[in-house]
Amino acid sequence: MTSRRIRIAADSVCDLPEEIVSAFGIGIIPTYISAGGESIPDDGHSLSRARFYRDLPGMRPYPTTAAPSPGDAEAFYRSLVEDGAEHIVSIHVPAQLSGTINAMRLGAEAAGADKISIVDSLQLTFGIGFQVWAAAELAASPDAGVPGILETIERVRRHTRVYAIIRTMEYLRRSGRVNAMAAGLGGLIKISPVIAVDDGEVKSIGRVRTWSRAVARLRELTLAQAPLCRLAILHVANESGAERFLDSIQDVAPSDTLVIETTPTVGTHIGPGAIGVATLSNDWRR
Repeated sequence: MTSRRIRIAADSVCDLPEEIVSAFGIGIIPTYISAGGESIPDDGHSLSRARFYRDLPGMRPYPTTAAPSPGDAEAFYRSLVEDGAEHIVSIHVPAQLSGTINAMRLGAEAAGADKISIVDSLQLTFGIGFQVWAAAELAASPDAGVPGILETIERVRRHTRVYAIIRTMEYLRRSGRVNAMAAGLGGLIKISPVIAVDDGEVKSIGRVRTWSRAVARLRELTLAQAPLCRLAILHVANESGAERFLDSIQDVAPSDTLVIETTPTVGTHIGPGAIGVATLSNDWRR
């Protein structure tokens, strides 16, 4: 791991691929999946995503997700400081959706809060990833400062949108996350909900009775954000569907568009078959 004066850190919900994490020396702390009596780090190595998503429909009891502990967070921050970090900018899953950011704050207090700036991303999956990526690019500059990095994160956040279509409400119901959305979705199971992540909340922005109409709506939402600086196509055990969706928006897709299978920490709650997008508008640089 390359030592840097200002290090960028995040939890594994950010979904950044390993090549970006390695290139910028980004610190990633895993969240956890509790399944089959085990607590498994969702770190991209300890859990086979293909097997997990294959088995998910029949798992009993249903898996749950968990934040890292404050002790995990303290050890994580201390390791970055020992590796040469003078300051850490740590970007995380929203406080409204997870206990992760609270655990990270407690860990920072134990490790030396004056060296750590904790940021609530107010986003999920690559909506966090865009913030982390941009912050890491800036932190790599020799004249980078913490205020400038925090301002960059805020600008990226303002110009990021995350949308998804999911096959069924069943997984939200099983996970216990359906109550917050039931009013907007009518409590129906056999529809394809269209959801957005906005200001730290998962919100219903539509309900469609056929999958093809849901895909068309997702395409409309994506095109409305063009011109795009960056784009990630997200999926849960549906790579072929994600690739077909990318083909349908090639006119606006940047050449470095990524296709990402989302972390099981998110996939547990939305279920196999889901497709989503994370968009970053060109306007963020203005």
